[in-house]
Amino acid sequence: MSGDPGSAWATLAGVTVARSTALAAVVALLASACSVLDTSAEAEVPATSSSIATTTTAPVPIVAAPSTTTTTEPVGPPRALVTPTGVVVPIRGGGPGAWIVGTPCHAEAVIADGEPIHRVTVLIDPGHGGDDEPGAVGAGGLQEADLNLDVARRLQVALAERGIDSALTRPADYRIAVISRAELASAIEPDVFISVHHNGGETAVFDAPGVEVFHQSFSEGSRRLGGIVFEELMAAFEPLDATWVGGPLHGVSYRLNRDDEDLYGVLRRPTGVDTVLTEAMYLSNPSEEALLEDPAVLDLEAEALARAIERFLATDDPGSGYIDPTTFRGDLGPGGGTGGCEDPPLE
Repeated sequence: MSGDPGSAWATLAGVTVARSTALAAVVALLASACSVLDTSAEAEVPATSSSIATTTTAPVPIVAAPSTTTTTEPVGPPRALVTPTGVVVPIRGGGPGAWIVGTPCHAEAVIADGEPIHRVTVLIDPGHGGDDEPGAVGAGGLQEADLNLDVARRLQVALAERGIDSALTRPADYRIAVISRAELASAIEPDVFISVHHNGGETAVFDAPGVEVFHQSFSEGSRRLGGIVFEELMAAFEPLDATWVGGPLHGVSYRLNRDDEDLYGVLRRPTGVDTVLTEAMYLSNPSEEALLEDPAVLDLEAEALARAIERFLATDDPGSGYIDPTTFRGDLGPGGGTGGCEDPPLE
């Protein structure tokens, strides 16, 4: 982890942040793909621009949500904790004074205290994180891990404005294994689990934004959520002035591995939780990177995701943009696993 998140993180409690604080944090973060791919070792897509130097950014403190924020009423025992240092961890056992929790690197620890999370409606997963897993890196130096966290924080604000409570799997810049992201989702059991990413890699010039959304192969709810998310992202991005790029996976689909299971571990592992993964723009495309450096564009993305989630929860809209699934039989590399992972301080 790049620095200690600090005690100010303990107030996060898995809900939203005030818009003014979020925007200030974003500017600092920007000044300074995919964390869900795995095979048997929770492999994550390696950064597609690995030859470009990356930058690191110290975590930015987050303040408590406004008192007007609507949150889910506690039901039953807590399922996760925000530790005194602001790290969100699933509860595996124990109780007050000696909570047994899963760590971001999928180890086990005992902590004395923490802010309980009983349940939230939406769990937001900012892909990548930490010095070792920046994700894709744009030609101008913008790192996907920072960008994903930035959009995730803005999404919390947009959801709160709609009365929808949420939590982050990764509230700061530290590494978290794919299996740990999925464990949090399984523990909290939100109505929606969304993994936020931005793309990189080989592309061709497109006449429209090359948005990709991936859903669980086994979940009709996940598929419908993916179609709605795709519609909202496309509607938000199409009016923007850019030289768009895209690839053959433009649209809404699922991808299988060589065992005919979902390729993306963050989709495969949380059974019973409607989950989607978004690849909103191509960070590797300089024209789109320039857009993603604009806070107003990040607000557009966050608002589009919030509208999609609201539609999914409140309507039976079927969504659109569905394409045929594909199977990936290559080597995804070691990213997203637990090897060499070092946990951030929990207390």
